[in-house]
Amino acid sequence: MPNGSFTLAQFPLDMVELACEKCGRRGRLNKAKLIEAYGQDVALPDLRTIIARCDRAASISDPCGAYYVALKP
Repeated sequence: MPNGSFTLAQFPLDMVELACEKCGRRGRLNKAKLIEAYGQDVALPDLRTIIARCDRAASISDPCGAYYVALKP
């Protein structure tokens, strides 16, 4: 686990779904295609930032709200 984070290879499903309650965006991507593009060892927090392409990614006061649907408690 890079930096203590789970990697894309460890993601439990074949489809990776992200959603954001702040902006209403939602999308599903094929895990195998993500591995081809970013590698199996990419950390899930890093991948979320890449995929979300959110203007809030660097904001401390109003950060991006994207999350992995399958991993939300």
